[in-house]
Amino acid sequence: MLKINPKNVAKVASQSFVLPDICVRIRTMLDNDSASVDNIGDLIALDPSLSSKLLKLANSSLFRFESQIDTLSKAINVIGGEALYNLVMAETASSAFEHFSSDVINLKRFWLQSVYAGLVAKHLAKIAKVRGSERFFVLGLLHNIGELLVAVQAPELAIKCSQFDEKTSPWKRQQQVLGFDYASCSAELMQVWRLPSQLYIPIMHIHNENKALKDKEIAIIYCAVRASIAMATDGIYTINQLIPPLVLSSLKLENYDVNAAVKFALMEADNIIGIMQPKAKKP
Repeated sequence: MLKINPKNVAKVASQSFVLPDICVRIRTMLDNDSASVDNIGDLIALDPSLSSKLLKLANSSLFRFESQIDTLSKAINVIGGEALYNLVMAETASSAFEHFSSDVINLKRFWLQSVYAGLVAKHLAKIAKVRGSERFFVLGLLHNIGELLVAVQAPELAIKCSQFDEKTSPWKRQQQVLGFDYASCSAELMQVWRLPSQLYIPIMHIHNENKALKDKEIAIIYCAVRASIAMATDGIYTINQLIPPLVLSSLKLENYDVNAAVKFALMEADNIIGIMQPKAKKP
């Protein structure tokens, strides 16, 4: 049987899909105190397609601003450079999903799970009063890209991983088949891309309950991913079945908070997917 590991999967994938230069340049500008809002806006404006998508995302349910954001400079001033960087990463995720698309997995379920996880995570972060809640949308969006990577490099193993049931969760099935879970590959790829640690560390520990109980950010994405799996797998699981009460209470959240986040995600997912896939059919 083919043996693979997360580091090698990520290394091969990074050679196939290189992090767009604009992501690196924006990150460099944000880490440079001398870079201005106008500098960042001018850089993004060089890519009309990206500019259009970022403005649509800035005006979407991710932010819910009272007035229309109609220029990149206004977007940066209103939502901040870090938030804009996270939107660029969301668009990058969309491009990566298309690049690694594979017929051996259910792409509709993959897209829904990813977007649901992002929307639920953002909503929970907001309720839990964690700063930079839009970053959690990116965490949710990218948490499962490892599934696409494995599907491309080892399709027969990805098919086996898809054979989970009500007694065996998807991440436990992945451990049985691969010896690791898809989130491990996702985190490794994000490290190869040299993304900020606050983006890949929570994903690295996304299925570790002990880490979730000790770290608020890990707990949020931990809960959001479990909710998204329940939402995207046709009733195989309930949300209460997958989210341990201890992790939820560590965030000082209740079941009704999760239900509110789920309702938000169900209402907004099609709109967000439509923005991220304007030229493609919705999954």
